[in-house]
Amino acid sequence: MPFPSSASIEPIWIKAEHITLGGTTRRELMARKYQYTLTWDYMTVTDYNTIETKVNGAQPKTFIYNKWPQSASAGVSVLFELSTRQLVSGSGDASYLSSVTLNLTEVASRI
Repeated sequence: MPFPSSASIEPIWIKAEHITLGGTTRRELMARKYQYTLTWDYMTVTDYNTIETKVNGAQPKTFIYNKWPQSASAGVSVLFELSTRQLVSGSGDASYLSSVTLNLTEVASRI
């Protein structure tokens, strides 16, 4: 997979938050996982097709990205969501570049 133009990691909290009659805020955390977002400003048709064949489907896959300790070493089980291709430059059916985003959401909670 080509190196992304930008990458971000965002915690996802599954929680319930309540304010008691006395005005105290209570929070119950049920799950915490991460969503990884990888963005390519310019991706070739070949690279997009390769990624698309690997991420299509409902089965989780192992994701390893050594820059983040949350997904380094053994990796994490994630579900993929690949954006549509946004034409950036070029023409024809095989010689153009696209802007693409890949979202990966962890399957299991870390709590």
